[in-house]
Amino acid sequence: MLRDTYPKQARSRFEPADAGAEVRTLRQLCHDLTVPATSIKLLTQVAATESDPGPAMLARLRQICDEASRIADICGYFLDQPQGEGPADLDLLAAEVADSARWRYDGMIDVAAQKARVAAHPVVIVRVLTNLVDNACRAAGPGGRVRLSVTAGADRATLVVADSGRGFGQGQPGRASLGLDIVAAMARSCGAAVEIGASDLGGTAVTVAFPCEAVASRGAG
Repeated sequence: MLRDTYPKQARSRFEPADAGAEVRTLRQLCHDLTVPATSIKLLTQVAATESDPGPAMLARLRQICDEASRIADICGYFLDQPQGEGPADLDLLAAEVADSARWRYDGMIDVAAQKARVAAHPVVIVRVLTNLVDNACRAAGPGGRVRLSVTAGADRATLVVADSGRGFGQGQPGRASLGLDIVAAMARSCGAAVEIGASDLGGTAVTVAFPCEAVASRGAG
């Protein structure tokens, strides 16, 4: 069984001193972001139907629409505070996040995913995937390699994001640390375990083990 090996000092940075004020600020920000995100989505849909774009431009417009939808979904998650966790298709979301990252990364991103349904809200999974993939792309650098693997077990589905960078702690500090803070918090929120280790690609591999949907359903009964 995987252990949560995320550094305790990093966890403390995620916990706000005034939780109530932080939540209010976050909800206000999400509220303000929802309108422009929805506008971007609608504008790209109109552009796709009115301008008769070619295949390449149509693909880009669809990608913009998908990204705007993701922003709106994340904001909606914090505003609506949905009850319950999942289910979410880890394999499909991994493929979607990888496709999104390929537009902004000039290296190689591979995905090998078994079908896996987990007991976590889709927004939680997307935030975990996005932060891990973005960190991996920065660590791998231009022309590097990132690999996403999803495997399904009897009670857990395992996500591994590996990169060909210099290894954990060898890169420049900053956004990567914040991204890992978010991953750790999201994992704890759905009962997942996180482990950081070495990758056979030469860099870092972050493993997240999520409880499967069926297991969570049995526990609830």
